[in-house]
Amino acid sequence: MTEKTKNESHTTDDYVLVPLADIYETTDNYTLRLEMPGVTRDRLDITLDKNELLIKANVEEYRPENRELKYSEFSQHDYYRAFTVGNDVDVNGINASFENGVLTLVLRKHEAVKPKKIAITAA
Repeated sequence: MTEKTKNESHTTDDYVLVPLADIYETTDNYTLRLEMPGVTRDRLDITLDKNELLIKANVEEYRPENRELKYSEFSQHDYYRAFTVGNDVDVNGINASFENGVLTLVLRKHEAVKPKKIAITAA
């Protein structure tokens, strides 16, 4: 699994945040954890098209009524990240969860690519 560096479907005129990500690998799966504060579950869009995993999230801007913003350090921009997924991933074995601003994706590997233990039989 590698990060996709260019995506023609996302224009360079759009300013988006790239969520921080950790990727873990075991013999059975890949696990991605992406940090996206300010996002709610209903504003997340995760798509796997061919070998491209696209993660998009829209952040609803916070604007309290009857208050004037004097100072701000919060980023209120949408998120976007793309990864290239290898043929070793079972597209029907992907699970997603979202809790406390962290998206966790578990991508199960095909059985054919997992290491096999070979038993030794007596001669």
